[in-house]
Order: sequence, then C-alpha cells, then structure tokens
Amino acid sequence: MQPQEVGDFFAEIKKALDSNWSDEALKSLSRHSVPEAVSGSHGWLLRGDLSTVWGRWFIESLVDLAPYELDSELGIGHLHLSILEYFNSASPQVPLDERKEHARVLTKFAWQLVLARRNRKRAAIGLATREELWAMGQPEPRCYLCGFLFGNQARDKFLGESKELPPTPPLVDFTRPRGTRATQLCIEVDHVVPVAEGGKTTVENLRLACGWCNSVKNRYTNIYDAIPWSAGIFQHQALGPVTQPQPLWVLRTVATRRRCEFPEGCMARIGEHELFAGPRNISGALTPVNLAVYCEEHDPWRLERWIGPKRLQTSLERQ
Repeated sequence: MQPQEVGDFFAEIKKALDSNWSDEALKSLSRHSVPEAVSGSHGWLLRGDLSTVWGRWFIESLVDLAPYELDSELGIGHLHLSILEYFNSASPQVPLDERKEHARVLTKFAWQLVLARRNRKRAAIGLATREELWAMGQPEPRCYLCGFLFGNQARDKFLGESKELPPTPPLVDFTRPRGTRATQLCIEVDHVVPVAEGGKTTVENLRLACGWCNSVKNRYTNIYDAIPWSAGIFQHQALGPVTQPQPLWVLRTVATRRRCEFPEGCMARIGEHELFAGPRNISGALTPVNLAVYCEEHDPWRLERWIGPKRLQTSLERQ
C-alpha cells in the first residue's frame, strides 16, 4: 500500500463531500482511480457489480425498454434498429458491418431484459421438483448460498411430511441473524437467475436455500442493490458497539467467494461447510471492503458471534 496514494484519494473525497453539489469537486474526484488498498481484497466483486449497474444504465439510456415490456408487437428487430441508430450517430467512421455486430451484442443483452420483464410470473414448484432438488443435494443438503446444513424438521416440512416449523435456536449470528423467525430456518427453493431477470423455473435454475438467504437475496443480483450504509449499531456485550452490516453485503460476499479465506490456507468450501462473514481487519466495521469469509474453525468471532435473538432485535429497535 502507498500511503500517499490513499491520502491523496481521501483528500479528494473530503473536497467532494464538503461541496457535494459542486460538479467541479466531483469531477476532480472522478479523475482519481480507487487505490487497491481502499477497494480491499474483494475489489473484484465491487468493481464487477458496479460494471453491471453501469451497463444496465447505459442500455436504457439508448432505448427506454418500457414500451417493449408493455407492447408485444415490438420485437427484437425494432430494438436492434434503435440501438444501431446510436452507433451510426456516435461512430459513423466505423465500418457498417462492425457497427451492426456491436449493436447485435447490445441488443441481445437488452432483449433479455425485455423478455424477463414480460415473463415475471413465477411458476409453482411441485413436490416432484422438491424431491429432485433434495436428492441432488445429498449426502448433506445445504443452503447453496451460505452452506447452512438443513435439519430433519426442515426436510420434513419441505417435502410435505410435516407442517411443523423448525425450532428457533437460543442464539443467532449477529451478522446474519437467521433464526429470529422459524421460517428463516426452513428450506426454500431459490431461482439462481431471478424470475424478474428472466430466470426459468427449471431444475437447472433452482437451488435449495435457507429462508434467511432466500429472503435477503430476493430478486437482487448486485451488492449495490442494498442501501450503501450500515443497518445500524448493535451493542455487543463483549465487543462493545458494533456496526450491523446490510444483510445483502454479507450474503453477496459469502455466496460469491464460497470458501474460507483464512490466510494460512483452508480447504473449507460452501458445499461442505457453513461459512461466515467476519472482519479482515478486526478493529474495522463489516463493510463490503472489510468483509472476509471464514469457516467455523478460523472465524475470528467464533466466540462472540452468537447472541440471543431478542437482545439483537431490541438493540436495533432502540435506534
């Protein structure tokens, strides 16, 4: 890490925040690349998700997809012509065949968004599909997003053999408070590609997920879909005041990394172990820049992580 590079970057951030509605201050900040030390070890996730956001904004700056969503008479050919118009006006010096090819790439991306918006109806998932998914998860069916091992009561309810909900645990993980409600411990079927994004209700696009992960993931596919500030402050009896991370930050980081990041090496992977979000820098808050993924053995908070659910809820409600 180059301290001067980081110092200069934050000096520019301060200028921009001090005059947040000044275009000059923000332009000056935009000319500075984010130092690697600032983006952290998961900078690839932050940059990758940001690129998808910008890509969607760009596509819809070329063509408003609302008419295509509502009018089935508008087809992919109309969309292609609209996008080609942009390339014709923006880059007339580029050979026409190349302009058409670039327009086709953008049209394919945009049309997928259109089809997803036209087909947002969620198909029912029958018992046969549930049984197939359960069998595919053997010998230890787990949540595909965090590695949580499903219990027998969750299994019985999922397969329709019981109506009883799993019992709530006496302690929950304060970074991922699964178990404050019994439904969060149930087995649910998640669309890997959300229905809202065009995902199909087929076995290839379905996975078993715990109720907590499934509700947090919802239709979101991007870490920036969450509010960019923490969820509040939790008064931990051993750690003191601790910043409560946005649930989507935790879920997105664990579900994309899918392995323990213990520096000296660890073979724990999400298919065989439950993984947890902890701090890379133990004195820092659990922001997306400081989140690391650990197995239970290497978790730096393995003694402090588990708390009473009512205590957590009461602490957050007081804010």
